[in-house]
Amino acid sequence: MTTLLQPAESHSAPQRDRRAPMAAAPIAYNDDGSVAWDHMWTSFCELASVGGPPHRSDLLRAPCNVDAGSAAYHTVAAEIIRGIRLVSGLEATTGEPGWIVVECTSTTQARWLSEQINQENVESHWSGKRLFVPAGEHFTVKREVKNVITAVAKTTHYWNEHVGKEVKQAMAVEAALQSVVAWLRRLAQ
Repeated sequence: MTTLLQPAESHSAPQRDRRAPMAAAPIAYNDDGSVAWDHMWTSFCELASVGGPPHRSDLLRAPCNVDAGSAAYHTVAAEIIRGIRLVSGLEATTGEPGWIVVECTSTTQARWLSEQINQENVESHWSGKRLFVPAGEHFTVKREVKNVITAVAKTTHYWNEHVGKEVKQAMAVEAALQSVVAWLRRLAQ
């Protein structure tokens, strides 16, 4: 269920290849040297689902073999969790090795964010109100960590600022109807 959004109107912007990945924003730092995830973006380009460039040119996947006990993994996971909280206001925790769990406000939000993040070329999935994004001990702050946080920032910005209340309600009704149909099918078996 991908909800189509209307792209923002362009006012004499130069033409670009809309299939090319978006340009990276420079990393901003706090006085203590930590990344200022919540101060890096002043605007966002369109979501890939409405014709904007995907965040990455290739899919960032959750690694298959993760050493979840390593110091490197704990550092990466902690930074992704911190960044997600700063850019989205959503709580996040570590999940199964290779995944960060983001607690969304609704099943509809988790599903929509997951669909949009996948189109930004960052692997994700959802279950109930939980959104899952990748983490790996080899992820670096300037690349993969930033990619995950940027995809969450971009999509939660659009969810909060550009997806109307009526659209969110319609998606929730659609999801509820799909659940009822699935339940009836199980009963019929």
